[in-house]
Amino acid sequence: MVLMVMTAGDPVRENAVISPLAWTDLDDEVLLIMERPEKCMNLFEYDNGQIDEGLAKEFMRQLVEAAIQIHKAGVFHRDLKLENILIQFSDARLIPRVRIIDFGCGCFVTPGYRSYAGTHCFRPPEFNHRGTYEAGPTTVWQLGCILLELLSENTDMFTTGMQHCEHFLTQTIKRLKVSEDCTKFLKSCLLVNPDQRLNLGQMLCHPCFRSSVLPEAQP
Repeated sequence: MVLMVMTAGDPVRENAVISPLAWTDLDDEVLLIMERPEKCMNLFEYDNGQIDEGLAKEFMRQLVEAAIQIHKAGVFHRDLKLENILIQFSDARLIPRVRIIDFGCGCFVTPGYRSYAGTHCFRPPEFNHRGTYEAGPTTVWQLGCILLELLSENTDMFTTGMQHCEHFLTQTIKRLKVSEDCTKFLKSCLLVNPDQRLNLGQMLCHPCFRSSVLPEAQP
């Protein structure tokens, strides 16, 4: 609840993070009352096969902006994936709005984590190699995984662990039918060495987001 309060901002519904409204301590559990967006579904439900590059990049741009704001608030979500992202439809918007949910694995931003919390298949490779990971590079890795899932028909890699095989990952990205800028963006987010990945600010400024043709999205 604390993490949501720190990241949701004020007023309600203006931020990408779903706003908490109230909570009640019931001794053995906590009852949370949260904003309930209308006309929305999670991105996993929406992603019924490979989606258009322009729409995928617009979702990603919104996600990067949201991730920057979450980190600025001192919070590390730690479990960014399609199921924890809502897309909210509105008659006033051509493209659905991205909303972030489920901070159950979240924590405060601190240097060097040595235990992993989150969905196992989206853990960053450096945790396997070094036994430690950082908030920024991990968030970039998870965002890269999200975009790759949206653009690729081959999502089995996230259940088999092949996303941590650098050669397999490179070949998967290479086979995508996307622009050169989008290919470079994905490769830069999904580098196995976290020190070589883009940071969140560099992601937002990447040429990948400078131009795209956005189709109308339907619920």
